[in-house]
Amino acid sequence: MKKRFPKLSSEWLLLLLYFAVFISLVILRNSQFWSQRQATSALVQLVTEANDRQTTCNDLYRAELNEQAEILELLNVVQEKKGRSFSKSIVDITKQNDSSLAQLESLLKGHDEQKLYNSLRSIAEEKRGSLNVFFQLVEQEKYDEALMYYKNNLKALYPQIFHANIQLLNYVVKKDKAVTQGYKDKITFFAQLNFGIIILILIVLTSLGLFIFKIIKKSRKANLDLKESERKYRTFIEQTNEMIEKCDANGKFVFANDFFRKRLEYDEEELSKLTLSDILAEGIMDINPDMAKDKVITNVQKIFKSKSGKRIYIEGTILLEYKEGEFDGAIGFFKDVTERKVLEESLIASELKFRNFFNLAPIPMWAIDPQTNHFVLVNKAAIEHYGFSKDEFLNMTIFEIRSVTNPLKQSKDIQRIKEETLELAEDKTGKYNINHVKKNGEEINVEIYTTPLIINDNKCILAIVIDVTERNDFENKITKAIIKTQEDERYEIGSELHDNVCQILAAAKMSLGTIKHSLDDDVMPSYNKSCNSILLATNEIRNLSHRLAPAFFDNTKLDEAFESLLNTFNIGDKYNISMHFDEHMKNISIDQDLQLNFYRILQEQLRNIIKHSGCTDIEVDVFVFNNQLQMRIADNGIGFEANQVKKGIGFANMKRRAELFGGKFRINTRPGKGCEIMIIIPISKTN
Repeated sequence: MKKRFPKLSSEWLLLLLYFAVFISLVILRNSQFWSQRQATSALVQLVTEANDRQTTCNDLYRAELNEQAEILELLNVVQEKKGRSFSKSIVDITKQNDSSLAQLESLLKGHDEQKLYNSLRSIAEEKRGSLNVFFQLVEQEKYDEALMYYKNNLKALYPQIFHANIQLLNYVVKKDKAVTQGYKDKITFFAQLNFGIIILILIVLTSLGLFIFKIIKKSRKANLDLKESERKYRTFIEQTNEMIEKCDANGKFVFANDFFRKRLEYDEEELSKLTLSDILAEGIMDINPDMAKDKVITNVQKIFKSKSGKRIYIEGTILLEYKEGEFDGAIGFFKDVTERKVLEESLIASELKFRNFFNLAPIPMWAIDPQTNHFVLVNKAAIEHYGFSKDEFLNMTIFEIRSVTNPLKQSKDIQRIKEETLELAEDKTGKYNINHVKKNGEEINVEIYTTPLIINDNKCILAIVIDVTERNDFENKITKAIIKTQEDERYEIGSELHDNVCQILAAAKMSLGTIKHSLDDDVMPSYNKSCNSILLATNEIRNLSHRLAPAFFDNTKLDEAFESLLNTFNIGDKYNISMHFDEHMKNISIDQDLQLNFYRILQEQLRNIIKHSGCTDIEVDVFVFNNQLQMRIADNGIGFEANQVKKGIGFANMKRRAELFGGKFRINTRPGKGCEIMIIIPISKTN
C-alpha cells in the first residue's frame, strides 16, 4: 500500500483503514437489517397462511363431524316423517364442506401436501356420491334402505375422511412449525449478527476516536518538535564551525552563516554583493547541474581567499536546488581544513627529513611490520654492514638475521620485543641485546633500540642497531684479565698458605713433639690441646688453599675438583648432595679457564645456598645437551622472588663469568619452591 501511496504516512494509512472498516461494517449492518426485516415479513405471512390452512382443516374436520351427526340424527327421526326438511340442512352442510375443501386446496403448498389433499378429496367425492344416493332414498321415503345404505357405505367413509383430514392437518402443522422455526432461527441469527456488528462498530468508532486523538496529539507534538528542530537548526547553522552558504543560480550569495563570514572576514552586506567566484583563490567553481548525480556534488575541494588575502582550504558538499525543473541555486556545506593542510605539508617535510636522516644515518636502521615480521624500510648503513642488498632485505623477515640456537625461544623473544615496543609511549625506547648473523655467516652481538613508528597509516617498529661485538670482546678481555689476575692472586695466596704456613705449623708441631717426654703429667692436657689446635689449623688452611687454588690447576679432573669442593662445604654431612657428570663430558676438551669459571660459579652458588636457602638437598648436574655444555645447580630451600635479587653481586658475577664464554645464565625460583640456576655454554666456546 505504501508503494501505491508513497506520500501518505503510516498514521494516515491506518486512519483510511479504520474508515474503510467502519463503512464496511455499516454497509453490512444495513444489509443484515434488511435481511432480518424480510425474514420477519416472511414469517408473519407464513404464520398467517399457516393459521388459515390449519383453521380451514379444522373447520373441515368439524363440518364432517357435524355432517355425520346430522345424518345420524336424520336416521333417528326417520320415523317421525321429517326426513325431507332435515335432509335439506345436511345438504347445506355438505355444500359448506365442499366450499371449505375447495378453499383448503388454494392454501396448500408443496407436492406432499397436494398428495394428502388429493387423497382427502377422493374420499370426499366418494362420500358426496354416496350422500346423493342416500338423499334420494330419503326423499323416496325408503328409510330402511337409506339406513342400510348408510351402514354399508357412508359409515365407513367418514372415518377415512377424518383420518385423511388429520394426516393433512398434522403434516401442515409440522411443516408450518419447521418453516416457522427456520425463519425464527434466521431472525435470531440476524439479530445476533447485527448486535455483533453494532459492537464492532462501537469498537471501531472508539478506536477511531482514540486514534484521531492520538494523531492530533502527535501532530501537535510534531509541529512543536518541528518548530524546536527548526530553531535548533537555525542555531546550529549560525553557531556551527562548518562553513555554510547559499547562492542563487548566478552564484550570488543570498545567505552565509557567522562562521563563513568570520573566516572570510566579510560582513553580511559586503558578502551579499559578491559571487562564489569572487572568493576563489584559484581555479573556478565548476558546478554542472546536468552532471550532478542525485542533485549532490560531493568531495568538493577548493581554496577560498579572505578579505585580507589569506588562503583558506575547504572540503565539503554542494546541494543543488531546482524549481519547476530549472536550476535555482545551491547550498554549500564546507569544512575548514586549513590547519590540516598545513599539518600535512609539515608532515611531508618532516617525513622527508626523517627519510634523509634514516638513509644517511651512519648506523644500521630498519623498520619491520609487526604483523608479518618483514622488513619494510632499511637504510644504507644496514645494507653495507650486513651484506644484504635492499631487495634481499625487503624480502626477508627479522628471523632470518637472528642467530638460531633455540627456534621456539627465539620466536617467543621476538614476540615479546614486538609487544613491549608497540606498548611504548612516543618518547620512549626499548633496548635489547641480540645476536645477529651477517650474509657471510659472521655472528655479531648487537644492541637494538626500538620504538613504534607509523608508516602509511600502519604501525611499524623502528629499530636502531649498534654492533657491540668488538666492545663486548674488549670488555670480555678486560674481564678475563681481571679474573685471571684475581685467580693468580688467589693461587699465590693459596700456595703460600699451603706451602709456607702449613710448613710452619708442621714445624711447630714437630718442635712440640721434642719436648713431650719432658713434660709433667699435669701439663699433658695442654700439650695435647695445642697439638690438636695446630692440626685443626693445618686442615683449615689446607681447605682454604684448595678453595683459593682449585686442584685442577695440577691437571686434576673437573668432577674431582667439584667433589672436593662439595665435601669442603658439607662439613658434618649437613646436606644431602647429589652430583652427576654426563659420560659425554669425557669426550670434550674443556679449556682450563672455563673449568675454573665453572668451579667459581659452583663455589659462589654453594655460598648462597648455605647462607640463605635453608635447604636439605643440593643437586649438581653437568651434562651436554643440544651441542651445549650445561651446568645445573638446584636446592629445595625457601626460594625467593627472582626479580628482587637477580641484580645482586653474586648473580652478576655468575652471569658475567658465563657470558665470558658466550654463554647464558638463567635462574628459576619462587618462594617456597627452592632455587635452580642453569649455566649454558656453546660447545664451540669450550676450547
